[in-house]
Amino acid sequence: MATIEENKLVWGDKYDWSNAGEEWSNDWGTSYMQWHGTILPRISAFLPAHTILEIAPGFGRWTEFLKDYCTNLIVLDISEKCIKACRKRFNGCSHITYFVNDGKSLEMIPDNTIDFTFSFDSLVHAEDTTISAYISGLAKKLKQNGVAFIHHSNLGEYSNCLKTQRMISRIPKLLSILIRLGIICDVRDQWRAPSMTAKKMQLYTNKNSLQCISQELITWRTRRALIDCISTIVKKESIWARENKVFKNMYFMEEARNVFNLSQLYGLRSRR
Repeated sequence: MATIEENKLVWGDKYDWSNAGEEWSNDWGTSYMQWHGTILPRISAFLPAHTILEIAPGFGRWTEFLKDYCTNLIVLDISEKCIKACRKRFNGCSHITYFVNDGKSLEMIPDNTIDFTFSFDSLVHAEDTTISAYISGLAKKLKQNGVAFIHHSNLGEYSNCLKTQRMISRIPKLLSILIRLGIICDVRDQWRAPSMTAKKMQLYTNKNSLQCISQELITWRTRRALIDCISTIVKKESIWARENKVFKNMYFMEEARNVFNLSQLYGLRSRR
């Protein structure tokens, strides 16, 4: 399990941020292509927004784009190093406010002030207790019609598969054959939180008078294993409220490959 302290240590001290996190967009070509090809189409209905909260921005890979869709942008990270980097990168943007938090609290943000909350490719490392705490906080911070777009782990759904893999891992060739035949899912934990699932997110939101209106279960450098989930969350009395729609997207990485091919074809580069 990746504890809050372990996350703080990794992203604050151990990780090499020399590429500002751009390396995590390599499957799409660049962060610019990932934003426009994959992320923006999923959140465009909720933008622009007056006040946006970004949780765990790292070195500002998505802050670069979010800042142009709001009047006020709040970025919050467990790592002081990351917040310092964002301050430096966006020092010309007077509408951005920065906070270092304890990895689970939103208490520094006034209640009923957030129109849109965004976190992508960060909270996948957060365990269920951390996600639960953030959802409890968001219930207070979101405006009546506010929306949260949270990318988190679904690795917990594959706990039995991971145990089986570990048992057979002493015979690598057999494991490879079983995965190729589809007998065992091609699960790779990729430092995802093993305690978190899409179903738990539904429980946490319902407990806090929120609800998921969509959950996209996605592959992430896997062929079939849906180790991640993107949950869109609103208040139960919101204009956006509806029955939750769950979509198992087995082709998420194919989408990434298509975007990558376009980035190569048209020579599109990051604008960072």
